[in-house]
Amino acid sequence: MVLSERLNRIASYVPKGSVVADIGTDHALLPIYLVLEGICPHAIACDLFSGPLDSAKANVILYRLTRSIEIRQGDGLEPLQPGEADAIVIAGMGGAKIKEILERSPAVLDEVSCLILQPQRGAGVVRKWLFDHNWLITDEDLVLERDQFYEIIVAKKSTAHKPQYEIDDDALFDIGPLLIERKHPLLIPFLEDKLRTAKNVLRSLRHARTPAAKEMKRDWQHKIEVIRRIIEDVS
Repeated sequence: MVLSERLNRIASYVPKGSVVADIGTDHALLPIYLVLEGICPHAIACDLFSGPLDSAKANVILYRLTRSIEIRQGDGLEPLQPGEADAIVIAGMGGAKIKEILERSPAVLDEVSCLILQPQRGAGVVRKWLFDHNWLITDEDLVLERDQFYEIIVAKKSTAHKPQYEIDDDALFDIGPLLIERKHPLLIPFLEDKLRTAKNVLRSLRHARTPAAKEMKRDWQHKIEVIRRIIEDVS
């Protein structure tokens, strides 16, 4: 099986030998690949909607993996029992939705050792939640596919009583502390893309009059300053 670059990069972060749960599995391509490649002995493919699950079931049967991959319908982590999965993948959803899914199932998360998250947008919301709930971000990655940037966040449960790194500006959650620290090869074009978006938002707020709109304008101005500073620092 050949995966897209985005899914292939996500797969590369799944711990070998782990039981993985793929939330929002769609066609179950990722679990099938992980089992076929011998990365995972067992996988659980979950989706809320019956249409994608029908496709997932058909693919699992096609690859003769019905004994190795379970197909379950349900919302978020609700189809899982605590201890069933070592690693959880949530890819292709908004950051706010990923946060909501994680918040709703603390008992399941207590037994999970690794999260591989790929928010379509709102990655800062995900990083902030992980930081506040004692999850250590151990890896971050960027993929450029079809002119779109995808952020991948890998986190493990921290045993420390406090975070093992400091974030002195919440704007950094939107960019990715490890992407900055490690000077990811795609960091500059990624930041330039973010800068263009921020400028467009700020332009749309130029006639802001209400207190809420003025506060939003200040927030976006600050984000622009932070992005520009980082571009200068890593260039």
